[in-house]
Amino acid sequence: MIERVECPEGLFQQLDAVVTEIIDQFASQGHGTAVVIETLQDVLEKRQDAYERDPDPTEDNLDEPANDWPGADNRGASKRK
Repeated sequence: MIERVECPEGLFQQLDAVVTEIIDQFASQGHGTAVVIETLQDVLEKRQDAYERDPDPTEDNLDEPANDWPGADNRGASKRK
């Protein structure tokens, strides 16, 4: 079993309550409890891997092309003729 990471007790309790609700919801839909827990573990592992690769994707500076090319203001002008 994975060792519990140090966190405020309130956070642990809140997350535990939410996870319990998620497990109950999917188990009541006919998925076995063990299957729900295993799948949830897979989802969390995927999220952890993504976080380790890029902790805050909103901080990424994407170099998107600007719309300052000569015909940018005339998009669709040829269709209006």
